[in-house]
Amino acid sequence: MDAVQLQGGRLLYDPEFIVYRRPRRSLRDFVKMLVTYGRGRAEQFRLHPTTGSALNFAPPLFCVYLVLTPALPAWCLWPWLGYALALMGQGIVLKNAPAVFKVYAIPLILVSHLFYGFGFWRGLFTRLERTGHQASGTVLLERVKGF
Repeated sequence: MDAVQLQGGRLLYDPEFIVYRRPRRSLRDFVKMLVTYGRGRAEQFRLHPTTGSALNFAPPLFCVYLVLTPALPAWCLWPWLGYALALMGQGIVLKNAPAVFKVYAIPLILVSHLFYGFGFWRGLFTRLERTGHQASGTVLLERVKGF
């Protein structure tokens, strides 16, 4: 998206546009996807830093906080309360979902933050390889049967 904007293109938001993705087959595949997404986002930040990228630093900074938690004094643990409240808030947002979905979704949110953050740190320190490949400006859409 940064490359499109840098080349003078426009990004459009269409709330009616829906992207369907195939779910990952296992928790391991899901975690691998999160690490890859985090790494890619960090590499993108390194290539095209923007102030809008600041929010992407929340999960990796949360990982640092998590590692430092045992060494912190008790008064520094209040962010855990805020995070727990945010997770409970997410549970409220899922109010129409079946209870079993909520039970699995909330821990997966934590897993998402942790592994995305880990991938982000990895991406900050990996060697960037420029392939010389330029985007063609085309988007390939796959029609999903039944939609």
